[in-house]
Amino acid sequence: MDAGYIRPSKAPYGAPVLFQRKKDGSLWMFIDYRALNKVTIKNKYTIPLIADLFDQLGKARYLTKLDLRSG
Repeated sequence: MDAGYIRPSKAPYGAPVLFQRKKDGSLWMFIDYRALNKVTIKNKYTIPLIADLFDQLGKARYLTKLDLRSG
């Protein structure tokens, strides 16, 4: 945390990161998503295929570029 790579989360939900020792003594990291999966709301629509999105983009008359970082 001191180096800034890891920050405390302010999210209302999370999943615990756990470690377990393997037979060879090394650590195995895993994340337990069971509680998070219980509160996750499933999408009611399918994610479009990238090929279909590119087809639609090719037919577009106008394109807009937004810089969300700088405003």
